[in-house]
Amino acid sequence: MFEKPIIALDRDGTLIEEGDYLTDPRRVKFLPGVILGLKRLKKAGFPVIVMSNQSGLARGFITPDQLRRVNHRFSYLLKKNKVLLDGYYWCPHAPGDRCSCRKPKLGMLKQAARELKRPWRRAVSVGDRPGDVLVGQRAGGLGILVLTGYGRRWANPPQPVTPDFTAATFLSAVEWILKKKGKDHR
Repeated sequence: MFEKPIIALDRDGTLIEEGDYLTDPRRVKFLPGVILGLKRLKKAGFPVIVMSNQSGLARGFITPDQLRRVNHRFSYLLKKNKVLLDGYYWCPHAPGDRCSCRKPKLGMLKQAARELKRPWRRAVSVGDRPGDVLVGQRAGGLGILVLTGYGRRWANPPQPVTPDFTAATFLSAVEWILKKKGKDHR
Protein backbone atom coordinates (compact mmCIF):
# COMPACT_ATOMS: atom_id res chain seq x y z
CA MET A 1 0.00 0.00 0.00
CA PHE A 2 1.33 3.43 -0.98
CA GLU A 3 1.08 6.48 1.21
CA LYS A 4 -1.23 9.19 -0.02
CA PRO A 5 0.73 12.17 -1.34
CA ILE A 6 1.02 15.49 0.42
CA ILE A 7 -1.54 18.01 -0.83
CA ALA A 8 0.17 21.43 -0.96
CA LEU A 9 -2.26 24.33 -1.16
CA ASP A 10 -1.72 27.98 -1.93
CA ARG A 11 -3.56 30.32 0.47
CA ASP A 12 -4.41 33.66 -1.18
CA GLY A 13 -6.72 33.38 -4.17
CA THR A 14 -7.05 29.62 -3.67
CA LEU A 15 -8.41 29.09 -0.16
CA ILE A 16 -9.22 32.68 0.77
CA GLU A 17 -10.14 35.76 -1.24
CA GLU A 18 -7.14 37.35 -2.92
CA GLY A 19 -5.95 40.31 -0.87
CA ASP A 20 -2.83 41.70 -2.60
CA TYR A 21 -0.48 41.72 0.40
CA LEU A 22 -3.20 41.01 2.91
CA THR A 23 -2.55 43.04 6.08
CA ASP A 24 -5.97 43.13 7.74
CA PRO A 25 -7.12 39.92 9.44
CA ARG A 26 -10.76 40.99 9.04
CA ARG A 27 -10.34 40.49 5.28
CA VAL A 28 -9.61 36.75 5.66
CA LYS A 29 -12.62 35.16 3.99
CA PHE A 30 -12.74 31.60 2.71
CA LEU A 31 -13.86 31.12 -0.86
CA PRO A 32 -17.08 29.13 -1.41
CA GLY A 33 -16.64 25.38 -0.97
CA VAL A 34 -13.17 25.59 0.58
CA ILE A 35 -14.09 24.35 4.05
CA LEU A 36 -16.04 21.41 2.60
CA GLY A 37 -13.15 20.60 0.24
CA LEU A 38 -10.60 20.67 3.06
CA LYS A 39 -12.79 18.39 5.18
CA ARG A 40 -13.09 15.94 2.28
CA LEU A 41 -9.32 15.81 1.76
CA LYS A 42 -8.69 15.23 5.47
CA LYS A 43 -11.44 12.59 5.71
CA ALA A 44 -9.83 10.77 2.76
CA GLY A 45 -6.57 10.63 4.74
CA PHE A 46 -4.40 13.06 2.78
CA PRO A 47 -1.77 15.14 4.59
CA VAL A 48 -2.77 18.73 3.74
CA ILE A 49 -0.46 21.73 4.06
CA VAL A 50 -0.59 25.39 3.11
CA MET A 51 2.43 26.87 1.30
CA SER A 52 2.38 30.59 0.61
CA ASN A 53 4.84 33.04 -0.89
CA GLN A 54 4.67 36.18 1.26
CA SER A 55 7.06 38.50 -0.55
CA GLY A 56 5.22 41.47 0.95
CA LEU A 57 7.47 40.99 3.99
CA ALA A 58 10.70 41.44 2.02
CA ARG A 59 9.19 44.29 0.02
CA GLY A 60 8.00 46.14 3.13
CA PHE A 61 4.31 45.97 2.15
CA ILE A 62 3.42 43.93 5.22
CA THR A 63 5.01 43.70 8.65
CA PRO A 64 5.78 40.44 10.45
CA ASP A 65 3.11 41.35 13.01
CA GLN A 66 0.50 41.89 10.30
CA LEU A 67 1.35 38.51 8.74
CA ARG A 68 1.17 36.86 12.16
CA ARG A 69 -2.29 38.37 12.79
CA VAL A 70 -3.58 37.36 9.33
CA ASN A 71 -2.23 33.82 9.83
CA HIS A 72 -3.78 33.65 13.30
CA ARG A 73 -7.17 34.64 11.87
CA PHE A 74 -6.78 32.06 9.08
CA SER A 75 -5.98 29.31 11.61
CA TYR A 76 -8.75 30.44 13.95
CA LEU A 77 -11.38 30.25 11.18
CA LEU A 78 -10.19 26.78 10.20
CA LYS A 79 -10.43 25.56 13.82
CA LYS A 80 -13.85 27.19 14.18
CA ASN A 81 -14.95 25.14 11.17
CA LYS A 82 -13.35 21.97 12.62
CA VAL A 83 -10.59 21.75 10.02
CA LEU A 84 -7.13 20.75 11.20
CA LEU A 85 -4.39 21.01 8.59
CA ASP A 86 -0.98 19.34 8.84
CA GLY A 87 1.22 22.40 8.43
CA TYR A 88 1.62 26.01 7.38
CA TYR A 89 4.69 27.24 5.50
CA TRP A 90 5.52 30.81 4.45
CA CYS A 91 8.31 32.12 2.23
CA PRO A 92 9.14 35.70 3.30
CA HIS A 93 11.54 36.38 0.41
CA ALA A 94 11.21 38.62 -2.65
CA PRO A 95 11.15 37.06 -6.14
CA GLY A 96 14.78 38.07 -6.81
CA ASP A 97 16.13 36.61 -3.58
CA ARG A 98 18.10 33.40 -3.87
CA CYS A 99 16.17 31.35 -1.38
CA SER A 100 15.22 27.69 -1.66
CA CYS A 101 11.69 28.13 -0.33
CA ARG A 102 9.93 30.48 -2.76
CA LYS A 103 7.47 28.60 -4.96
CA PRO A 104 7.96 27.00 -7.44
CA LYS A 105 11.09 25.84 -5.60
CA LEU A 106 10.52 22.85 -3.36
CA GLY A 107 12.00 24.09 -0.07
CA MET A 108 8.69 24.49 1.78
CA LEU A 109 7.43 21.13 0.49
CA LYS A 110 10.62 19.36 1.54
CA GLN A 111 10.48 20.98 4.99
CA ALA A 112 6.88 19.82 5.39
CA ALA A 113 7.80 16.30 4.29
CA ARG A 114 10.61 16.14 6.88
CA GLU A 115 8.33 17.38 9.64
CA LEU A 116 5.46 15.06 8.66
CA LYS A 117 7.81 12.14 7.99
CA ARG A 118 6.22 11.69 4.57
CA PRO A 119 7.74 11.63 1.09
CA TRP A 120 7.68 14.91 -0.81
CA ARG A 121 7.73 13.16 -4.15
CA ARG A 122 4.38 12.78 -5.92
CA ALA A 123 2.89 15.77 -4.06
CA VAL A 124 -0.20 17.40 -5.50
CA SER A 125 -0.23 21.18 -5.54
CA VAL A 126 -3.24 23.46 -5.98
CA GLY A 127 -3.13 27.18 -6.60
CA ASP A 128 -4.04 30.15 -8.73
CA ARG A 129 -0.60 30.88 -10.21
CA PRO A 130 1.92 29.02 -12.38
CA GLY A 131 4.38 28.70 -9.48
CA ASP A 132 1.73 26.89 -7.46
CA VAL A 133 1.12 24.42 -10.29
CA LEU A 134 4.82 23.79 -10.80
CA VAL A 135 5.41 22.67 -7.20
CA GLY A 136 3.50 19.43 -7.66
CA GLN A 137 4.88 18.87 -11.13
CA ARG A 138 8.49 19.39 -10.00
CA ALA A 139 7.86 16.91 -7.20
CA GLY A 140 6.86 14.29 -9.77
CA GLY A 141 3.20 14.68 -8.85
CA LEU A 142 0.39 16.82 -10.14
CA GLY A 143 -0.22 20.56 -10.38
CA ILE A 144 -3.76 21.96 -10.43
CA LEU A 145 -4.73 25.48 -11.43
CA VAL A 146 -7.86 26.94 -9.86
CA LEU A 147 -9.67 29.73 -11.67
CA THR A 148 -10.16 31.78 -8.52
CA GLY A 149 -7.87 34.60 -7.41
CA TYR A 150 -5.40 35.19 -10.25
CA GLY A 151 -6.23 31.84 -11.87
CA ARG A 152 -8.29 33.23 -14.75
CA ARG A 153 -5.28 35.27 -15.83
CA TRP A 154 -3.34 32.02 -16.43
CA ALA A 155 -6.16 29.90 -17.84
CA ASN A 156 -5.96 30.88 -21.50
CA PRO A 157 -3.12 29.96 -23.87
CA PRO A 158 -0.36 30.65 -24.17
CA GLN A 159 0.27 29.45 -20.64
CA PRO A 160 3.69 29.56 -19.02
CA VAL A 161 2.78 26.22 -17.41
CA THR A 162 0.39 23.47 -18.44
CA PRO A 163 -1.62 22.32 -15.41
CA ASP A 164 -2.53 18.66 -15.02
CA PHE A 165 -6.06 19.86 -14.34
CA THR A 166 -7.81 23.24 -14.40
CA ALA A 167 -10.61 23.60 -11.87
CA ALA A 168 -13.26 26.29 -11.72
CA THR A 169 -13.19 26.17 -7.91
CA PHE A 170 -11.20 24.65 -5.08
CA LEU A 171 -14.01 22.17 -4.43
CA SER A 172 -13.90 20.92 -8.03
CA ALA A 173 -10.11 20.53 -7.67
CA VAL A 174 -10.68 18.42 -4.54
CA GLU A 175 -13.23 16.25 -6.32
CA TRP A 176 -10.70 15.63 -9.11
CA ILE A 177 -7.95 14.77 -6.60
CA LEU A 178 -10.23 12.34 -4.79
CA LYS A 179 -11.09 10.61 -8.07
CA LYS A 180 -7.52 10.57 -9.35
CA LYS A 181 -5.51 9.91 -6.19
CA GLY A 182 -8.06 8.46 -3.80
CA LYS A 183 -8.49 5.26 -5.79
CA ASP A 184 -4.79 4.99 -6.66
CA HIS A 185 -3.79 4.71 -3.00
CA ARG A 186 -6.30 2.52 -1.18
